[in-house]
Amino acid sequence: MIERITLLGSSSGRNAGDAALIAGIMDAIDSELGRKIRYEIPTINPRYILDEYDNHTVPIGMMPWHGAVRMLGIPTWRSIMRTDLTLLFDAILFDRSLYNPAFNFMSSLYLMLPRAKKRGKRMGCFNVGTGPVSRDMGKRMLKELAELMDFTTARDQASYDILMDLKVQNPNVAIAADSAVSLRPSSDERAREILKTVGMSPDEEILCINVNRYIDTWAGTGRDSIGKDTFAAIYGEALSRVAAEIKVPILFVATQHHDVEVSSEVIKHITGEVRTGLISNETINHHDIKAVFGQTDLMFGMRLHACILASSAMTPILGLRYQPKVEYYLQSLGLADTCCITFDRFDVESLAAFILAGWGNRHQLKAVLQEKIPVLQHKADSTAKLVAAIDRDEEIAAAIATLP
Repeated sequence: MIERITLLGSSSGRNAGDAALIAGIMDAIDSELGRKIRYEIPTINPRYILDEYDNHTVPIGMMPWHGAVRMLGIPTWRSIMRTDLTLLFDAILFDRSLYNPAFNFMSSLYLMLPRAKKRGKRMGCFNVGTGPVSRDMGKRMLKELAELMDFTTARDQASYDILMDLKVQNPNVAIAADSAVSLRPSSDERAREILKTVGMSPDEEILCINVNRYIDTWAGTGRDSIGKDTFAAIYGEALSRVAAEIKVPILFVATQHHDVEVSSEVIKHITGEVRTGLISNETINHHDIKAVFGQTDLMFGMRLHACILASSAMTPILGLRYQPKVEYYLQSLGLADTCCITFDRFDVESLAAFILAGWGNRHQLKAVLQEKIPVLQHKADSTAKLVAAIDRDEEIAAAIATLP
């Protein structure tokens, strides 16, 4: 029986999406096993791991004084060797800054997991995002890690396709969905309290905006980044035009601590009589963030998990493709063609027209979500069946065959 699992991914507490992933994974596994098990989570923020989850969590410190450079080090290795199963989650399998263990986790995993596998440790990739991988060594690392796994579930078709393009031979690979889609929101009452702090109410229509400090640096536009000032000026003017047309307040929701600054810069460039507000996960948790999203009428987001949390709360979404994964998620909803815009069209006129079109189509978009989201939630949660198969010492292949 499985008593302890190590969860390896982004777990700093600074990103509401990562926090939602952890919660979704643990809740799905505990539900499928019918009991609460112990989760060891390497992190730079142990207090967050202890305080923000109802599950049995044990933070594993990975600061330099613990003998670690982020995930690479003694604490993570000992956890892997101590627990019954190690699960990788999130989008940590990419090759940007490949040899910088403070930023890139894939090279750290490549050093540790093959050694652990040789010692008989079991491991899986739980609804992961893969890529981008553009370097020969990055492709080699990703392929070899995938071959080690007892199972791998990819969170979208594109992540699965990357593994197939690398000619991964491991038969226990399947497509699932992102675990954050199943996060439980806080209550409507809690969401109302939060909205009240920024002078808004769910009784009025609200346009919600989520922006990202990375702007276009990951977008692959083939040109120099437009920079924060130009980004804020263009976005602010576009939102000014939108607000003049639809006359609703604009709520900015930052799901990562370091996105607060760029959110504030965009707000400064909004002109006219527009009510604006800003909330972030600096002061509220991932459950609260999803609840607030659920009280708004359209969310235009950059961060993948802002889009996932909003849409899974049945709020219509639009996406700005700062990374391919945003478009991949919209593809899973059948909305990529109409609800995703790239930085190639990042000008005032195009941006304003895109948001206004989404606003006008929001009721039809909500109907799509009501059909698609329950399917994605079922797919995301079903990966826990593979953990249950290991728990019962059953064949993974047979369990893979039962996945939706």
